[in-house]
Amino acid sequence: MLTIDEIKNISFRKATLSGGYRAEDVDAFIDEVIASFEQLKKEKTNLVHKIDILATRVEQYKSDEETVRNALLASQKVSDACIREAKEKAAKIVRDAENKAQALLVDANKMTAIEKENYLQLQSDAVALRNELIELYRNHIKAIDDLPTSADLDDSKKALDEKYPTEDIKEEPAREEIESHYEEQVNEKSVAEVATKEKFSVKSEPVPKRSGKFAHLKFGDNYDVSAD
Repeated sequence: MLTIDEIKNISFRKATLSGGYRAEDVDAFIDEVIASFEQLKKEKTNLVHKIDILATRVEQYKSDEETVRNALLASQKVSDACIREAKEKAAKIVRDAENKAQALLVDANKMTAIEKENYLQLQSDAVALRNELIELYRNHIKAIDDLPTSADLDDSKKALDEKYPTEDIKEEPAREEIESHYEEQVNEKSVAEVATKEKFSVKSEPVPKRSGKFAHLKFGDNYDVSAD
């Protein structure tokens, strides 16, 4: 393909001395120019087609860019809304937790005060019970101290022996006890004799009366047969 410089600087051979150019050189140059222009036209057509394709793609890219931009804006809005909602929920949760913690703290303080009062009341009751038990034990100890001791028992025994002296006397068995002992021996002897007699005595059992085969028959002059 010819360039612009080649076209500008082309030189033909002269055909005659008068200055004319040779026809075959001019024709060959024209053919080259035509071929170059045809090639340029094809290249131009291809370039225009490519430019159209690129322009279409650029428009498509612009449309896609707009879509992406809108999507980004929408996602940004959604993200901002989510962040704002999350912050609001977090703030609400924190407020609720603080309120609940404050309520629990108040309840704990009230319960602590009540338990302190109960504890002090129990302490007071324990002190009162301790004093009552101590007083009761003192009374018991005083009553126990008033009871006689072993030494007091020995002194009392010695005083009674001195005031009312006694002697050790063996008591003889009473007459009633002797008679009672004799009666028991007699009764035991009678029981033994009765047992001996029963042991050697033979019991007589009654012999059952045997009935004959014709025992039901009746005989005699005065027997009336028609009575049966």
